[in-house]
Amino acid sequence: MNYVEPETRDLLAAEYVLGTLSGAERRRFERLLSGDRDLRDLVERWEQRLNPLAESVPAEEPAAHVWDEIARQIALARAPAAPVREGWFDRLWDSVGFWRGAAALAAATAAALLLYVVSLPQSVAPEQIAALDKRLARIEDTTKGLVASPPTHVAVLLDKDQRPMMTADLDVADGRLVLRLNLTPPRDFNSNVLEVWLVSPDGTRRSLGLFPSERPGTTTALVLPHATAEALAQAALAVSLEPRDGSTTGQPSGPVLFTGSLMPVAL
Repeated sequence: MNYVEPETRDLLAAEYVLGTLSGAERRRFERLLSGDRDLRDLVERWEQRLNPLAESVPAEEPAAHVWDEIARQIALARAPAAPVREGWFDRLWDSVGFWRGAAALAAATAAALLLYVVSLPQSVAPEQIAALDKRLARIEDTTKGLVASPPTHVAVLLDKDQRPMMTADLDVADGRLVLRLNLTPPRDFNSNVLEVWLVSPDGTRRSLGLFPSERPGTTTALVLPHATAEALAQAALAVSLEPRDGSTTGQPSGPVLFTGSLMPVAL
């Protein structure tokens, strides 16, 4: 048995406190307790948890026929049939107090076991399930935008070597433009950033914003005004290398690294 697994240690500690761990298993567990402080703390926590439950259970009187049988056994034991020397176990066996205590202990143990089983699902208590539901709802709200309707237009932005540096998905209806950088441009990004531009058919350029990183795989979503999204559907995208805060001229001030025209998805 792996005594390092937290679940195994917790289960053994619970069974030890309940008294259901017996024989060699109990002796082995007690040897572990002598050299494992964390395990002793675990046992103490189970004792603090279960003892109040056991104490809250009222004593259970045995049925009348049980007492009759006990009395019969006591009478047989006291009969002068044979002079047998009575040991401590025999005296204990004949003790009514012992049997009453044993019956009460059995009832308390059964009740504690039942409460233990009932308490096991606490890891998924109703309030925790409700909290999980709230978290799932928040995640659903957060990701709802990421699972938007399919794009109406797409673009692949190529560099001078015709490498697909960036892809773009545009949904004209909700103005959502999703950009994904595929490759890192071989440039110095210690003091420079990428800036995205809308390039109209007449050559007019309009900044759509800074791209957040030069790392490949970086994806960002821009929400454009409806008029801008409609204009972009008929235009092209360009990405230039700009100072950290972006171009200050309203036009690309650094080299344009890659470009691509938007194409409708439904041809």
